[in-house]
Amino acid sequence: MQLTYPSDAVVVVAGVPGAGKTTLIRRAVDPATARIVDTEDRRDAGRAGGSSRLYAGHYARILLAMAGRRPVVVHSRGTRGSLRRMIALLAALRGRPAHLILLDVDRETAEASQRRRGRTVGRREMSRQVSRWRRLVTERAQDRFAREGWDSVLVLDRAQAAEVRALRFPAEETTPTPDHRGRARRPAWAAM
Repeated sequence: MQLTYPSDAVVVVAGVPGAGKTTLIRRAVDPATARIVDTEDRRDAGRAGGSSRLYAGHYARILLAMAGRRPVVVHSRGTRGSLRRMIALLAALRGRPAHLILLDVDRETAEASQRRRGRTVGRREMSRQVSRWRRLVTERAQDRFAREGWDSVLVLDRAQAAEVRALRFPAEETTPTPDHRGRARRPAWAAM
């Protein structure tokens, strides 16, 4: 399966720790085509310097990526509303469409994935992330996502995410525009 977005899109791949965000991005996104902002890259390069520095650097990299012209794919937990709103707002200010891909996996699967990669999240933090995630996904919060400025929201379970072979950003795609009154459109909501 291929997912196609406009050539100037900002796509956020979100999910709890261990949901498969980095796996999907590495498999489906061509780094020659899109700018990828993933916390795993900073960890792999040994530049983490602690959790707060890691995420401050991640936010700065998101800002820099969105200042360019290439499509941007962002790795994010997605449970922090302020970060989601910031990304959608920056995309709107740059005239870019913003899209969410929500990787919806159960806690046991996510924790097993964390153990396989050798880096786990503490039980309290994982409980907090899972609780926030459940609210986000089960509410099917179309109004929230519309207010935040998302053009589309796609929910994938683990098996569906494994079928995604490419995120494409063809040059001939055009960016959708707001309605004639300049208001944001309701995001398209899809669960596969």
